Amino acid sequence: MRALVTGATGFIGQALVPVLDAAGVTVRGLGRTASTKCEWWCADLTRTESLRGACADIDVVFHLAGVAHTRARGSEHAEVTVAGTHALLAEARSAGVRRFVFVSSIKALCSDDEYARSRRAAEELVRAAGFPMTAVVRPGLVYGPGMKGNLARLLNFAARGWPLPVPRGGALRSLIHRDDLVRVLIALIETSTAPVPYTLTDGRAYTLRAIYEDMRAGFGYGPVPYALPPAFFESIARFGDRVARWTAHSCPWDSQALAPFLQSCFSDERRVWDDLGLNPHYSLASAMPELVRAYQEARSAGAAAQTTGSRP
Repeated sequence: MRALVTGATGFIGQALVPVLDAAGVTVRGLGRTASTKCEWWCADLTRTESLRGACADIDVVFHLAGVAHTRARGSEHAEVTVAGTHALLAEARSAGVRRFVFVSSIKALCSDDEYARSRRAAEELVRAAGFPMTAVVRPGLVYGPGMKGNLARLLNFAARGWPLPVPRGGALRSLIHRDDLVRVLIALIETSTAPVPYTLTDGRAYTLRAIYEDMRAGFGYGPVPYALPPAFFESIARFGDRVARWTAHSCPWDSQALAPFLQSCFSDERRVWDDLGLNPHYSLASAMPELVRAYQEARSAGAAAQTTGSRP
C-alpha cells in the first residue's frame, strides 16, 4: 500500500509517518518544506499546479495539512483549508485514489469562527468527493511530546511551578493524545466507509484548571489554592472585543483569544472507538510522565546547544 500524507512534517504527521512505515506502508510526504524521513513531494496547497502528479500510484491520502492557527486571516483559511482541499481532492480523483482520510477539528462542532467554518466547508468537500472510502476525523485538542501552542505554554508554566489562578469550573475541553489519534488513522485504512464525521476524544471533560493541575502534579507541585472568578475573563473579553471593533484589528485578549476560558468544546462521543473496536490508551494524567520527560530532555538539549554555541 502507498500513502500520501499532507502536513507530514507537522505535529501529527511526524508521528503518523513512522507508524505507517513500520506497518509496511510506503509513504510519500507532501508539503512546502522537504523532509528526509520519506519520499517527498514539494507542493503548496494554494498552488494547484504544484499538486499535479502528487497522487500518482497512491492508494490512500491522509490530509493533515491546513491552517492550524485559529487567528489567521479569513482569506488564509479559505485559500488553504477550503480551496487547497478542493484542489487536492481533484488531483486524488484524477489519479484513481480509493481512500481519503481528512483530519479536521472538534472546533468544527462547537465554534463558528473562520477556522471552524473553513473546516466544515472542507469536510463537506471530502464527503461529497465520491471516493470508495472517505473518513472525516474531528480530534479534540491534540497533545503529546513536542506539542506547541497553548498547552505547551501551560506545560512550561507548570514546570516552573507558577501558581496561575486559573478559574475553577467553567468551559469544558476535550483532549486526545497524538498516539491515540495515529492509532485511529491507521485503523481507518481497513474500514469500508465512515458515513459521518468522527469526533475523536479520550472521553474525559477537562476544565482549563484541571489541565493545569494535572500538569503541575506531573512536575511534583500541589494544587493552586486560589482562583480568579470566571467573570474576570468575561469582562476582559468584552473589553477586548470593543478594542477590536474600534481598531479594526484582532485583540490579544478578545473573546476568540480567551475562548479556552469562556467557550466549551467538548464531546464524549465513542462512535469511532466502537466502530474500530479500540479504546483510548491515554488520559492527560497518565501521559504526564512522558510529557515531563520529553520537556526535560528538550530543555537539557537546548541548554547544551546554547553552551556549545557560546564557546569561543
